[in-house]
Amino acid sequence: MMHRSRGFTLIELMIVVAIIGILASLAISTYQTYTVRAQVSEGLNFAASFKVPIVDAYTNDGVAPANRAAVGVSAVATDSSGSYVTQVDIVDGRVDVTYGGASAHADIVGMTVSLTPYITGSTGTNVAWRCGAAQAPGGALLQGGAAHLQPTLDSRYLPSNCR
Repeated sequence: MMHRSRGFTLIELMIVVAIIGILASLAISTYQTYTVRAQVSEGLNFAASFKVPIVDAYTNDGVAPANRAAVGVSAVATDSSGSYVTQVDIVDGRVDVTYGGASAHADIVGMTVSLTPYITGSTGTNVAWRCGAAQAPGGALLQGGAAHLQPTLDSRYLPSNCR
């Protein structure tokens, strides 16, 4: 008796298509999260450029710098902007990054992340930075420094050191 090869049945093909659809939806979601994280990193790179001038101003004066002008940059917060960042402001030593712009993902438009400096170490001259929703480092705020603000950004978009 001969058996003829009949190929795949319709139900088998439908199961394969459904599995591919599920995998594709997971991949798209993961990729979108990845692209938003990349956009958030632009703002954190902007904020990192202000860390040294803030620490220097504190070291020289003994008080957290009140604003952007006190660290020697333009007083206008929107002068520090990029493709995904609308402004970077300094409030009593704390760096506040606001996201937005035409290229920014809708989930981050108008959202903020803060970096706050804390004095650490026995000499009182070391500075550690608190980013986003991360725990405060051991120590106190810079003298005259502003309290840390929790991010309005969804924590899944923050880098691991800021969660």
